[in-house]
Amino acid sequence: MMADTPRVARPVPPGLIGGFILAPMAGYSDSAFRRICRGLGATATVTEMVSVQGLTRRSLGSSRLLLSHPSEHPLGIQLYGAIPKEFSRATALVRDMGFEFIDINAGCPVKKVLKSGSGASLLKDLPRLLDIVQAVAESSSGLPVTVKIRIGWSPEEALDEGIGTLLGDRGACALFVHARYRSEPFAGRPDTATLSRIVTASPIPVIANGESSSPEAALEFLSRSGASGLLVGRGAIGKPWIFRALRGGGPGSPLPGELSGTVLSHLGMMREYLPEPFVYHVFRGQLVHYLKGFRGASGLRGQAVAIESVEDVERICGLAEGCRDEQGG
Repeated sequence: MMADTPRVARPVPPGLIGGFILAPMAGYSDSAFRRICRGLGATATVTEMVSVQGLTRRSLGSSRLLLSHPSEHPLGIQLYGAIPKEFSRATALVRDMGFEFIDINAGCPVKKVLKSGSGASLLKDLPRLLDIVQAVAESSSGLPVTVKIRIGWSPEEALDEGIGTLLGDRGACALFVHARYRSEPFAGRPDTATLSRIVTASPIPVIANGESSSPEAALEFLSRSGASGLLVGRGAIGKPWIFRALRGGGPGSPLPGELSGTVLSHLGMMREYLPEPFVYHVFRGQLVHYLKGFRGASGLRGQAVAIESVEDVERICGLAEGCRDEQGG
């Protein structure tokens, strides 16, 4: 175990304090979607989670996750793994790539990730998590380090309210805290009371996560938690306009004619780095989410999962716009 040496306080990355940040989401928060969300008001974005093992082994899949565009910034890279030395090596590889911060994933509830001792498994092994944070902080050449956690493994194995102090002492400058336990990945209401106690006790800023079902619910959740900002995850999938609403710039659903423009921009950006026809196969999942809330969406989704061209996407968006129904925020 590394020595428990207090770290020098580091500045918080831009876009976090008072901000609305796009969460890292495997399969969704790629470069194109990050650009879309930034354009609609997200104050910062984070990459999909990247394996430290994959980076150190020069995996092509992990390297592709590093693709970014200047318009996505402020941009953090999220790393996941279980071994402090691998985090050190991975940090040395990415620290000069232009990211504004490095985020450590200690909250992913997916079984495949848990089996490797990564993600939320680290909540059950705090000494290891603290060593990982210190390893990244000492290898980052001053780049800010954040940590994504949950409020605990289960109600019986909740994190101590002083977790912010422990992580801050090892080099973290801010926390992203999902207000649920690993035992209830995304179901049920977020435990705002427990999150609020962590916020109150933490000497470093806490960014709330766990409620973005609507702009109104998200803002109420943020207010009740007392957190310094909001990390927006699943509520942004197919509804990137939520960022506009959160910042008071307009509705959380597309304006007339806006669906087609946003969807085609999203696809166009993906075509910059994914080959055809593969890009259309990848985009099918995104398009299905964009169509939710429109009259006749079930029939349109059947067409969306078979797209093979830009023309297919244009046609489906045109049909959705033509039978427009008010979409929930």
